[in-house]
Amino acid sequence: MTGDAALEIVPADTLERVGEHVVLREVTVTPGMCGHNALLIGQIGDWTWDTVSRLCGVNAFRAVDGNGLPTYLSFYFYQVFGDREFHLRTPTFGDRLQVVSTCYALGSESVVTLHRLAGASRRLAPRLSAEELATARLPGCLYVQNLNRWIRRGARGNSELHIASPAGFRQAHLPALASELSPRASCDTGRRRGAFAPTADHEPTGTWTIPYEVDPARDLNGVGLLCFASYFAIADGALAKVWQVLGRTEHSFLGRVIVDTRVCFLGNAEPGTLLSVRVSRSTRRGELAAERFDIQIMEARSQRMLAVIALDGEGGTP
Repeated sequence: MTGDAALEIVPADTLERVGEHVVLREVTVTPGMCGHNALLIGQIGDWTWDTVSRLCGVNAFRAVDGNGLPTYLSFYFYQVFGDREFHLRTPTFGDRLQVVSTCYALGSESVVTLHRLAGASRRLAPRLSAEELATARLPGCLYVQNLNRWIRRGARGNSELHIASPAGFRQAHLPALASELSPRASCDTGRRRGAFAPTADHEPTGTWTIPYEVDPARDLNGVGLLCFASYFAIADGALAKVWQVLGRTEHSFLGRVIVDTRVCFLGNAEPGTLLSVRVSRSTRRGELAAERFDIQIMEARSQRMLAVIALDGEGGTP
């Protein structure tokens, strides 16, 4: 087989700007972007940085403020909507995906980025709106909403972060996000209460606290911050331990279906920091298989809140 023929076996990834505020990708799922882990979360986060770079006139990977200091497009809110047909653990080796991405303006230091992932063979229209994500989601698609804020480190390292927009960041040309579609209200609730708004028809069934130490070999990104994807992995690790306490098998944990994942990021931490991960479970009245896990990630010593997480699942084992 010639080199050219071999290249044709795996279609090349494509990227194009298909509208003033829309980026279209077609990608092949590789081992480094799927599985029972946070790899796909990390990949989508990379697409967020790339989309903001292309639509907002700044290189998010090399951004600096007016004084030449590094500034980072930090994740403040990350939400994922899926269904039984397509959720975070559905994509696997070799799948071909269509990824549609767009941005909305949300203040001078923030931006909201939306993504829709679907099988490329469906050839869905390359457009996406906040209205579609909120009220008209297509079945068999994975929707992601990211609210990002520009930050820089303070004198105390990872525990001191300040708002700092980079030079050249433009967002005034982006469509404005209607208040009823903005994730700000949900974030404010999570920050004030230490949990997202409770679901009225759910009843609490238990709470567990799991210790965790920030691992410098696994949890940090390339600039030494606790990586946004690590919060998902820490929460899933704690959930796996609760899964065992509930008498469930590892196989059933790998088969769980989470249809709504919400994370509000409230702080960062240094490597070696001891964390306390509190997991609370509730179930929908009359439907034990419809369960929700509310998770708080805190510094164990100071009880400083680092993240508030809600996982809504289907098909859990009672």
